[in-house]
Amino acid sequence: MTTHVHERPSGRRTACRTARAGAVLVALCTLLAGCGLSWAEDMDVAWDTPVDRRAEPQGEGAWLSGDTLVHSRFDAVRGYDASTGERRWEYAPPGRSAVCHATADTGAFVLVLTRDADGASASAKGKACATVVALDMRNGRELWRGTHSATDPGSSRLRPPEASAGAGLAVLPKDDGLSAVDVRTGKPRWKAALPKGCVPGRSAVAAHRVAALLACGGTDNPWGDKVPRDAELHVAAFSPATGALLWSAPLGGRTVIPWDTSAAFVAAEPVVVAASSSGDSDIGAYYSFGGDGRPNPPIDFSGSYGEITRDSRLTAVVDDTRLYVAPRHRVRNSRLQFRLTAFDLATGSPVWGGTLDDDRLDGDTSDELLLQDGELTALAWSRDEARLHVLDPATGARRELFDLPDDVDLADAIFTHHHRLVVARYGAYQHPYRPFTAYARD
Repeated sequence: MTTHVHERPSGRRTACRTARAGAVLVALCTLLAGCGLSWAEDMDVAWDTPVDRRAEPQGEGAWLSGDTLVHSRFDAVRGYDASTGERRWEYAPPGRSAVCHATADTGAFVLVLTRDADGASASAKGKACATVVALDMRNGRELWRGTHSATDPGSSRLRPPEASAGAGLAVLPKDDGLSAVDVRTGKPRWKAALPKGCVPGRSAVAAHRVAALLACGGTDNPWGDKVPRDAELHVAAFSPATGALLWSAPLGGRTVIPWDTSAAFVAAEPVVVAASSSGDSDIGAYYSFGGDGRPNPPIDFSGSYGEITRDSRLTAVVDDTRLYVAPRHRVRNSRLQFRLTAFDLATGSPVWGGTLDDDRLDGDTSDELLLQDGELTALAWSRDEARLHVLDPATGARRELFDLPDDVDLADAIFTHHHRLVVARYGAYQHPYRPFTAYARD
């Protein structure tokens, strides 16, 4: 996409001066990484989905798979035409059962969800989140159905009732192990070779590895629980072809991180985990690992580059060598300002951004990030106005800038489809919202 700069004709001499001044400004902005062009194109609503009713805070998510947008909430999963916003299909769990969690292998056009057993409410003993269902994202057809191991209430943080999907696999915790099935057929593929003394937790799938969090070691176990109270959190990588163990390592390196801390994958390739130091602490870091399992220096949630809050940890996006996120800075009168920053995974240090003076978004607050096709796209806010910044991820220099309509609701995910921006919403479950809105250039 190319930004068009509109100039007002005001005579030959003035036009020449304007052209020279513009050339100088562009040259300066090329030299100064933090300088961004102030001209913006307008984007307007191309289509809207109808307003959805309030929801419960579980089972929510949104994905783009081919030409289909899929939206999940506790009581329904729906597919929409990405070109028009028209609803194509709906899947509703039977009876009083609810969707617990949903994930997708968008390349294989499959959504994998966990839900309560047929017709049962979540309170029914042994029925909560006990069923796994795979849906074709193009038409909502059920592809296969399976069972999910019951979650021990004491280890629900390590082993929440969820699956992971990608690269043609669905990966499920099964009988204190980790099993993979074909994502389109449900046929068993392998059972992971876990390190001795480890219990698997959350997982994430990529083309060349399946990553998993593990609770390992520990001796303090007076009640015979599955996980000793002094176990620590490890991370491991498995072959997506066979389930063979590729490597495993303590998540915190020399620092012990308790097994029941708040931790989640940001990416599986490279492996990046966001984890508190213990429990739900604001103190913690992004922990990343090379292809051979060698740990990189952690990126702390707080440093000279600002503070990465719990609410924004998982808004980070990752490529092969960098992590992009927007830490906040406290300035005068306790005001908060956010600065989009790129961190080098190999060193843990900022590459660009990271200071109040290095502002890539012109004072806007980043809401959602998308890293795709060599571009870093940020949906950001300035007071009540929404703008879309398109940046070069290598340098942080801005390539394009767009103004969005004033009534844009906060976003939970963003996608691009045929040169349009699609905003997805699912986190505002306390009041009605539009699942998707598409924006196009005027």
